Amino acid sequence: MRLRTHIAIATLLGGTMLAGMSHAQTTIRLAHHLPESSEQHTAAERFAEMVEERSGGDLVVEVLPGGQMGGQREIIESVQLGTLEMGYGEAGLYSNYVPAYGVLTLPYIYDDPAHWREVVDGEIGNGLNAQLEEATGLVVLNWIQAGYRDTYTVDRVIEEPSDFEGLRIRVPESPVFVQTFETLGAQPTPIPFPEVYTALQTGVVGAMEGTPEAAYTNNFYEVANHYNKTRHIFFDGSFVTSRGFLDGLSDENRQIVEEAAIEVAQMQRDEWEGLQENWDQQLADAGIEIHEVDLGPFREALTGLQDQFAEEAGATDILEQIRELGGE
Repeated sequence: MRLRTHIAIATLLGGTMLAGMSHAQTTIRLAHHLPESSEQHTAAERFAEMVEERSGGDLVVEVLPGGQMGGQREIIESVQLGTLEMGYGEAGLYSNYVPAYGVLTLPYIYDDPAHWREVVDGEIGNGLNAQLEEATGLVVLNWIQAGYRDTYTVDRVIEEPSDFEGLRIRVPESPVFVQTFETLGAQPTPIPFPEVYTALQTGVVGAMEGTPEAAYTNNFYEVANHYNKTRHIFFDGSFVTSRGFLDGLSDENRQIVEEAAIEVAQMQRDEWEGLQENWDQQLADAGIEIHEVDLGPFREALTGLQDQFAEEAGATDILEQIRELGGE
């Protein structure tokens, strides 16, 4: 009797262990460079909830905000190397691998957010994503609507293009950003995002450019006195992973990851307009001076850059398609 009991217990324990092994969890680390108060972090948290629930706990998403895994460039490189499962990227960074991506971030290239969505969700965006995957193994899972980028200055008001002359301004590590501000006569200075506050505070740069969300959630209003609504670039963001990681998932879990990424992006887009109004109001309440800008002279000053950049990137056809979609 005692032997049979031991055998039964061993069988039960063995079955339990095998069941546990068959439902081994996969941890997905999703890193980004932004604070927990950002829209992007909210999207990442929603993604984590969706994936964990729909996979029955087989997939666990660990969100790593605030540059814990480095700046954007380091995050994307880690995803490519396979030392990180997912990250938050953008077209400007992808242009370091596929130059044509830079066209998506050209100044004043879109008529409105709807025009941008038609570009990234359609043939143009899909084609560029395919090129990126072929070149690097990176897979863009969605497109998040990050919004218009404006200029935040310490002690200079921007009213016309000539006001940029000689201004040291922080920009992302992206060719199109560098060329945009060089064309305006500024001195673009790529600095990792976590270092921007200190750079403004210590005078390393006299300005930065970005979305009102980034300006508020990172407290840039504490070190910049002027919010100039130059609206120079309509900006994107995206969850990115690697083909190697996706192929390591079951078909069911891969579908869960891909569909959840699309859904959280759509949720963020639906909320975008109200969120932008909220960031503007919070910046005003924080005491920064907000300046409306006549965009006409800026568009005119940068139109030639659109053609030049597209030609150098071998993407004149993409530029023309974008213009056609916008009705130009």
